[in-house]
Amino acid sequence: MKIHLFFFILLFWVTILQARRRYPHYGSLDLRRECRKGNGRCKLQCRESEIRIAYCMRPSTHCCLQK
Repeated sequence: MKIHLFFFILLFWVTILQARRRYPHYGSLDLRRECRKGNGRCKLQCRESEIRIAYCMRPSTHCCLQK
């Protein structure tokens, strides 16, 4: 069991921590704020008069813009 824990910690250190050091700006983008800058709103479903351009924070919410 200890060997599994050791390999898990090693895998975590090699993948996650190294990526954090290399790309510190990754994950710091607030998609809701970016959607509002483009005069959009985060909704579960867009109306027919709106265009879905991207996802907001969760994959189930969409950034909807007026046509």
